[in-house]
Amino acid sequence: MNGRATRDDTSFPWRMIRAGGSGGARAILLCLLMSCLCAVPTRAQDIERPIVRVGVLAHRGWNAGETQWSLLATYLQGALPAHVVRFVPVTLTSAGPLINAGGLDFLITNPGHYIDLADSYPMSVLATRKRTLPDGAHTLQFGSAVLVRADSGLTTFADLRGARVGAVAPQAFGGFQLTWFEARAQGVDLFDDPADLAFYGFPQDTIVADVLAGKLDAGIVRSGLLERLIIEGTVPRDALRALNANVTYTHPEAVSTRLYPEWPFLALAGTDAAMRDAVALALLQSADSGLPDPWGAPVSYHEARALVAAYAGRSSPATEVGNPGSALVLWLLVGAAGVLGLGGGLFFVRARRGDPTSGAKPPRDQDAVSLTRRETQVLAQIGAGKSTKEIAAQLGISPKTVEFHRANLLRKFEARSSAQLIARAGQQGTEAIPET
Repeated sequence: MNGRATRDDTSFPWRMIRAGGSGGARAILLCLLMSCLCAVPTRAQDIERPIVRVGVLAHRGWNAGETQWSLLATYLQGALPAHVVRFVPVTLTSAGPLINAGGLDFLITNPGHYIDLADSYPMSVLATRKRTLPDGAHTLQFGSAVLVRADSGLTTFADLRGARVGAVAPQAFGGFQLTWFEARAQGVDLFDDPADLAFYGFPQDTIVADVLAGKLDAGIVRSGLLERLIIEGTVPRDALRALNANVTYTHPEAVSTRLYPEWPFLALAGTDAAMRDAVALALLQSADSGLPDPWGAPVSYHEARALVAAYAGRSSPATEVGNPGSALVLWLLVGAAGVLGLGGGLFFVRARRGDPTSGAKPPRDQDAVSLTRRETQVLAQIGAGKSTKEIAAQLGISPKTVEFHRANLLRKFEARSSAQLIARAGQQGTEAIPET
């Protein structure tokens, strides 16, 4: 595969390509420079007007998104006549330093990037993107698409074992983490199981091109990109398809994972309140503005936050199976047990935490949640991404019974969604209620 790898020794099956060792520093310097250049007034009357800087995650590169974002910049300029609106391209690594340097007032990025940044930089969601679909309808959700050639023999996440896989970056939400989460629920570790995992960075178009050229067996990108490339004439229709395509039958785009909220429009802490309110009002009134993608009232990013928390826990020292704090690995093993139909899988994992030669029972985890055998089975199936009907068919029970157990699980873990249930099951652990 072309490109220079920053990490490509035999102990790590994944690598970064198309970037030298100092690429991150160069990207930050470049964005800081562009921020300064974009701030230079182009007209004499702009000199006295304050500048509003809006950072945009350029996931397709700046040129590909220039028309879309320039139209939004023009629209917001009309809402802020006393200011000069400047859009600044950012990357996953350059946004933080720009915010820290005071170089941004607003930010448009993906949910995972927002959640990561919000841990260090206070910000608020003003609106959520209403992305326009090819048929003219709008969606407030997106996912990941694992693209393969139409003639490929790969059909499921399990087929990624031994495959050549390309993705954006470990910290990319739609470009890696969504697929990582879905694959691990089905027993596949994207860091270990592919023969080669290459991180391309932006633009995502390059990943699609390498799948099309046969340089990759599968490429992970955000949903909607394939359809956009087909419209632009870059990818022939029916040349590529999505892995795990039966994950949803209602979303019109190629998608391989569950769906999450679309990109937020964020106001950074310290942004002038009157300017923030004017931007928020303009975004909420953009339905008939002619923008390619209008904006709507902010939606909840709770499920995205749960996924980011699960991903963040994957590499901590607690992820060894023998460690009682093994939140993520415990949950993933539960998900794998559900795929295999092992109803007692969770109890088995917990029992193995003790000394395997002593025969003594491991100490009880005071924070563990007690579950019945059937609740353990339903929890495992939820972790495998199964719907209520699929769980009912797998376990031989009615959908109403599944919903009854789901409600009990949500109550026991004090969770409000399946994603939060997954995260809390890993964090708190579980124990089986002995059968009598």
